[in-house]
Amino acid sequence: MIKELGIIGSSSMIATQATEQLERLSDVKLTSGDLSGENPIDITDAKSVDNFFKKNDQNLNWVILFAAYTNVQGAEEQRNNKKGSCWKVNVEGTRNIARACKKYGKKLVFFSTDFVFDGSSGPYSEEDSTGPDIDKISWYGISKIEGEKAIAQTLDPNDFIILRIAYPYSGVDTGKEDLALRTIHYFEKESTMYPMYDDQIISPTYIPDIAPAILTLIEGESRGIFHLVSPTLTTQYEFAKRLLEHYTNQPIEIERGKLSEALKKDGAIPRPMKGGLKTGKIISLGIHPTTWEVGIEKIPRSRN
Repeated sequence: MIKELGIIGSSSMIATQATEQLERLSDVKLTSGDLSGENPIDITDAKSVDNFFKKNDQNLNWVILFAAYTNVQGAEEQRNNKKGSCWKVNVEGTRNIARACKKYGKKLVFFSTDFVFDGSSGPYSEEDSTGPDIDKISWYGISKIEGEKAIAQTLDPNDFIILRIAYPYSGVDTGKEDLALRTIHYFEKESTMYPMYDDQIISPTYIPDIAPAILTLIEGESRGIFHLVSPTLTTQYEFAKRLLEHYTNQPIEIERGKLSEALKKDGAIPRPMKGGLKTGKIISLGIHPTTWEVGIEKIPRSRN
């Protein structure tokens, strides 16, 4: 039984929306922590993490770690730098949280990504090994691989859930752009769209799926790694075109781009080409992720 959920990184784009849903969907008490506020926590500081857990130890039995370094470009600029903010947050910070969960007897929900795969043979299942070609994985992806390892090496298998998501979107403006809003905002500003990759396979995550999935997994005593993404695959081009046609209610022409060509350029950030995640495991538990086609239909249209 869930008594109280600890929300770490409560101001993040996903946490803001998921927290609102958790409050609507359950009567579980939520204890939120961030870099500042009533429950300050800096996950890169082991003492700060310990203080948070000690202060909220009495009823807390699950912790959801939303805090993460997600700037793929910024992460790549730190490649091989284990003193950089990406590594400190995604690896050392995750390890600090896992160790505190072990010390205080808490269970953990951790968010990971499809970027842990090299994109040579997707879509991937939970049983597929991460990588395997590290040279084809971004520094952000490598940091999330190591974060997953830190959890598996620290906690008992019955004490954690790793939820892999990809290209999260909802169209809800929280002040931080998601996959859909980034496309919409650019189009509104420029009245056109830059070339979109039509050769990169992706499986976006509809953010409103996250909170109910977490509750179902926890209450159903499901543990381990799960993929929460659209069961149907798409491309950046196909997603953007359908999104803008839905949003504007008119035909939209977008130039096609090629990730395969972009990856040949010097300094290109490694990204999974043939990516996407399989969802059979989570669907077998009665959790049915929203397809990207249906998710787009739920985004409000332009008022113009």
